[in-house]
Amino acid sequence: MPTSRTTGQGSSGRDDDTLAPVTYLPGVRENSAHEDSAHENSVRENSEREADARRAENVTMHAITRRGQSRGEVAELLRRREIDPVVAEGELVRLESVGLIDDRALALDLIDRLRSRKKLGMSALRSELMRRKIDRAVIDEALSDSDDEAEGEMLHQLAADRARRLGSLDRATAERRLVDFLARKGHTGSAAREAARRALDGGGDDYDGSNDEPGRGSARIHRVEFR
Repeated sequence: MPTSRTTGQGSSGRDDDTLAPVTYLPGVRENSAHEDSAHENSVRENSEREADARRAENVTMHAITRRGQSRGEVAELLRRREIDPVVAEGELVRLESVGLIDDRALALDLIDRLRSRKKLGMSALRSELMRRKIDRAVIDEALSDSDDEAEGEMLHQLAADRARRLGSLDRATAERRLVDFLARKGHTGSAAREAARRALDGGGDDYDGSNDEPGRGSARIHRVEFR
């Protein structure tokens, strides 16, 4: 037996098979739209951070392969490249965890190289390490490991080498210039003045540090006036 289909009739007398329009309760449509927008924003932010993370890794690896970098230097580089701060911090943590950033090791390496190549003293070393944005506490610890005897030997050798170039000057001028030179290298105070006097008196090459006393000259000094 065939089934019959019941349809409604409108006022025009035609069959009406269409569904009635949906009526949303107050606030339902607005909440749904807000949730959709929030989801889209979250997806977009995650996508941007993933792109930033890839950029951050490329930037840091390129910098590290050129030379050792301190944490502060890498942080500054990421800031200049406008990497998201959250992404930048994550990249710094990653680099530290795998040993690609190690401020203490970098500080010790710089101290060793700057002493051997440029004969820098404590104050100049500290300035250079600060310029490299190494943490102050790490600098203090690295410099505290210095060998005082080796430091004194280096200072007197540096003074002796420089004094050989000042033989044409009178004593007062030669001493002033030598002390100024040592200060620019980071050697200051009574130790630098004593090294300058010893070098100008011809006693710099055989320094052993055994007769040095703070604020006093060595009994081995034989003064020669330049004319």
